[in-house]
Amino acid sequence: MRSRAWTPSTVGRSAGGTCQRGEHLLALATDHQHDLQGPAATEAAARLAEFGQRTGFTGSVVTDPARLRRILARHDPEVYPGTYVTCVFNPDKALCRPRTAASGNRAVPVPLECRPLECRNVALTPDNVTVLAAEAQRLDARLGSRPLLPPLLHADLTRRRDAIHAFLTTTSGAST
Repeated sequence: MRSRAWTPSTVGRSAGGTCQRGEHLLALATDHQHDLQGPAATEAAARLAEFGQRTGFTGSVVTDPARLRRILARHDPEVYPGTYVTCVFNPDKALCRPRTAASGNRAVPVPLECRPLECRNVALTPDNVTVLAAEAQRLDARLGSRPLLPPLLHADLTRRRDAIHAFLTTTSGAST
């Protein structure tokens, strides 16, 4: 299943996207919201803890967008929060990206090529789990509705629903 796991603006290519992603990462790191599950949950928690230690002093709040961009430029944990999954980017395991960046720059995830149900870079927040479960429920409703779907579309949606259920079942306790 290919799906956009996050919006391109949150990958950090634009100033607004960098600030939005940075604010989300700071909230995850400073509020100790490491309630993650999935194949990359342990790695995400470690990266966020290190990011929280490097970003400031206890009790300080980063409100300046320029400072936030500098922090991310120096200490980017390469954790990309998204709607369906949180990407804990490791180019060696990424299914969305070639092993090396062609331009010679640092490799970044490609949201349009995200395969969240198959990738080992995935960590799930409670919100991600809720959204994925809701997607499976929407698919169940569509599969049970009238008029009946064409057989090929019905089979594709059934595979997608079953893949989401299997993914949520296997990641509910996995954190390796």
